[in-house]
Amino acid sequence: MSFEQWSTRWESVSLPEAAERYDIGEASDNQVEDLEDLFGDEPERYFVHHGDLTIDGPLSIGNDPGLAPDTVYVIDGDLTVNGPMRFVNADVYTPLYVTGSVTAQHLLCLMDSNLFIGGSLTVGGLLTTELSDMGMLVVHGAATAGAWLETWDRGEVTFVDELKARRLRVSDGDDADADDAVDILSPGFLDGGIDNVSEELWKAALEGRPLLRP
Repeated sequence: MSFEQWSTRWESVSLPEAAERYDIGEASDNQVEDLEDLFGDEPERYFVHHGDLTIDGPLSIGNDPGLAPDTVYVIDGDLTVNGPMRFVNADVYTPLYVTGSVTAQHLLCLMDSNLFIGGSLTVGGLLTTELSDMGMLVVHGAATAGAWLETWDRGEVTFVDELKARRLRVSDGDDADADDAVDILSPGFLDGGIDNVSEELWKAALEGRPLLRP
């Protein structure tokens, strides 16, 4: 679902005002020096949700090319998802900047997603990152999760404070941590390798099945 579909309370903020109030360079821990790095030009608009936002049930967001103009999305407050959350962009680098904290049952950051969190990140179950070269996850505050599964390491994942979670790295090649991942993930997720593991995890999360062993 596109960003506009999951919240109708976006306020368009002028580019000069938004760029001053919501510094994406600082939010990205200076990995984005200029928004032209993401869009090839200045973004067409900033959309801001003022105040905390709570989503009941699963949240899957992201943009595909052509679905929306180049936009920076800001939640000026906390984002709480009472269920699993997935963020996936495909060949478009739309950033989501949450100035406060993010809380979710599970969190999957996939492909070209760019998620910047000014506060803390609390994931009750599994954090999964499967990022392309242009994908980024940056958390400035405390970060906790039941476990962190990293299936690609091409993007940038930055925890300004150390993440408190068991880290599981699984790649196409031999990886010593793969055995640990099998021991921690619920049975069956890695039986076919890593090619479709994020889709399998998301499907299980939507169905309410456990992603981690007890």
